[in-house]
Amino acid sequence: MQRILLIILFSGTALQTWAQCAQTLRLARATYEQGRLHEIESQLKGCLESPEKGGFAKEEKQLRVEALKILTMSYIYLEEPQKADATMLRLKKADPYYRPNPEVDPAEFVALYSSYREEPVYRIGVRLGVNFSRPNVMELLTVVEPTFDSEFKRGIGFQFGAGLDVPIMLFSQKNKWTLHGELLYQQRSYEIDIKEDRSPDPSNPILNEFEGVERQTALSLPITLEYKFLEKKFNPYIALGFSTDLLLSSTLTAERKRFVQPGVPEGGFDPEREPINLSALAAAGVKLPVGPGFIVFEVRYAHGLTNISSSETAYANQSLALDYGYADSVFKLSSLSFAGSYIFNKHNPKKITRKK
Repeated sequence: MQRILLIILFSGTALQTWAQCAQTLRLARATYEQGRLHEIESQLKGCLESPEKGGFAKEEKQLRVEALKILTMSYIYLEEPQKADATMLRLKKADPYYRPNPEVDPAEFVALYSSYREEPVYRIGVRLGVNFSRPNVMELLTVVEPTFDSEFKRGIGFQFGAGLDVPIMLFSQKNKWTLHGELLYQQRSYEIDIKEDRSPDPSNPILNEFEGVERQTALSLPITLEYKFLEKKFNPYIALGFSTDLLLSSTLTAERKRFVQPGVPEGGFDPEREPINLSALAAAGVKLPVGPGFIVFEVRYAHGLTNISSSETAYANQSLALDYGYADSVFKLSSLSFAGSYIFNKHNPKKITRKK
């Protein structure tokens, strides 16, 4: 019972303090309009403290911003630039998304606001997506003579990780360029379907078939340079870059089907792969402003630049070569991915130093 009374007492005190600050703001507004600028600092001092010390509550962010705005304008007209700078900095920290209205707000206030960095220093977030991978065969190595319809098919995988955006200025263009980096865990896969016709008569094929699925896991470090090509709310962009991938594992599941005769049952293998691989990246996407950040949707093509297998290891696994009739071709791996992410804006308000 005593604890409940204390909670009620504290809540009532807090509500009374907040109501007093709202009333104080109305008084400061009237004082400013009457031109008694010297009185505003002392009027607002207590309410601009932290909520724990009796200032505006966290829920009263807009009231705190308005109070800081009034105080900043009073310092401007009192010709106290250092205090005006300090108060403007507090305003921008209180609400990084506040924007003055040039048609209503005094020109001096708008000019002071414009002298501070408006954009976030960086953005950080999480990414989740799917990818479709397919080998680009550079050298076809086989144990048998494959038919024309033998093929490597796209497989589906997933990816997730963290992303970082750093807005930069290039070619004197502001708010156009972004350096983007990620650290992703990726699972990629592709299918192998190699058919062998053992019949001397093309009209009466006798087919043996090798079917396999290779799954790879890797840590990827893609880095891209994004360019926002339209000033629209959904912020469309294109990007180019490269990715460095560290292969963690590679597993091949395979079986061999034979015409009439019993086939070779499914087996698992660990093919030899290059541990480091490079890819060129091209992407396009949109960034939708939502809350304190952006929801991002992106489609990205990764074109393999380095071989992930070699001719020296094509026949290294004798069981694959002799029992399954499969040799490891030399190929690069390319993929198309569709991903969504959410990135949070991270602001660090600072006055811009103009170069003379």
